[in-house]
Amino acid sequence: MGNLSNILYGILIFVRWGGLIIIAIITIGVLISEAAKSRLSPGRIILVFGSGLMAGVAIWILPTAMNYARTDANLIVPDHPIGGYR
Repeated sequence: MGNLSNILYGILIFVRWGGLIIIAIITIGVLISEAAKSRLSPGRIILVFGSGLMAGVAIWILPTAMNYARTDANLIVPDHPIGGYR
């Protein structure tokens, strides 16, 4: 891999882990605030935990899905003009 690829890969890993940490902090904060407002039911705990888990999965998978979509779009509509570059 080239130097730019290493830099971009490092940024991707940082964004993924940073996003997961932020989502975990927000999820814990929502659980604590819900518990402080009223008695926390098991259904609400599962709902908040499930939303945090789905958000974490989305943060982890989204960059890969975008890369696959970009690659597939390049197969359908090439990124070079008809006749090539001169």
